[in-house]
Amino acid sequence: MHHRRQFTKAGMHPYAFASLLLLVWLTFAQVTPARSRQVQELHHLAASGRTTPFFDFHSNFWVNLHQVLFHEAKLRAGKPDRGLQSAPPLSAAGMSKQDEVDWNAAVSFYAAHFRTRQQHGDDQLVQINDDLAEQPDDGAHLNPAGLPPEMVAALQSAALIYRKYWWPAHNESNENWMASRKEQVQDLGPKLASVMTRDLHQPWPAAPIRVDVCYYVVSLGYANTTLPPHITFSGSDPSNQDLSGFELLFHEASHTFADTIMNALSAEARAQHKDVGDLWHSLLFYTSGVELRRLLPAPEQASFTPYAYRYGVYRGTWQEYRRVLETDWQVYLDGKTSFQTAIHSMVADLK
Repeated sequence: MHHRRQFTKAGMHPYAFASLLLLVWLTFAQVTPARSRQVQELHHLAASGRTTPFFDFHSNFWVNLHQVLFHEAKLRAGKPDRGLQSAPPLSAAGMSKQDEVDWNAAVSFYAAHFRTRQQHGDDQLVQINDDLAEQPDDGAHLNPAGLPPEMVAALQSAALIYRKYWWPAHNESNENWMASRKEQVQDLGPKLASVMTRDLHQPWPAAPIRVDVCYYVVSLGYANTTLPPHITFSGSDPSNQDLSGFELLFHEASHTFADTIMNALSAEARAQHKDVGDLWHSLLFYTSGVELRRLLPAPEQASFTPYAYRYGVYRGTWQEYRRVLETDWQVYLDGKTSFQTAIHSMVADLK
């Protein structure tokens, strides 16, 4: 079970008066789905004065080294892993014999301890990734507190080699990815965050979401999100570039404000005696794709393919999720029905 941060309300919200007026208006008005949607939009406009950044981006030496070693260990397994990026094992021209021995020893340690494990849902690996994110981005030193002692030794030994042969190029790749997303986050970010939090009936976390941009990330989509909010995101994979990468970033962020939708689907599933599986997750993909397309200029809308469609996310049981999303959830996103009606209809229509 992941550690969860409790989001509490401290004191009076700065837009409480505007919200109160909306509540009074709702009390005396006839609330149709379309009108309810208008009210939600007014509320989000009233509360759009956020000055805190949505994300806190880092290219952290230790997180990158950890992810690289994890990736190298998985490559050694010799079995297909959908979370692996398409890359051969790292090598370097002119690598000394001693460097090769030390690097292989660190990879062997990771292979022995983590090769058969997945980062998502593994409490120890989640905690290790979080602890490494607290270390200096430049890798100047490593605080061993909380980390397994044998792992600290492996990291410290591998650090000298990683810095010598691969870190400069990996760090440059990370920095380039962050720079290329900067304008999109500043321009489209507030609009996309507003509509997605409205759609999911839950606010964005109060503090910026920590994003560790890494060269490799072993996970489906080469990105994962854990709680307290922490996104680990590969900036090197071709699928994570341009608008697809921007959309996936916001999809990952939506995992941090998805409790309302998950709870609503679970409650409705119990009421209808159904199993909704990963419908909530497919819904997050669908929502970020639909809402990003709407925000694009008309010429770009025509050529934009949402991430889940472009990269074949809707396969297997997710094909059924796609069907109900395109019918029952889409009409909600279009403002033609209510949140609760959409939840009920999706569960009812699942075969």
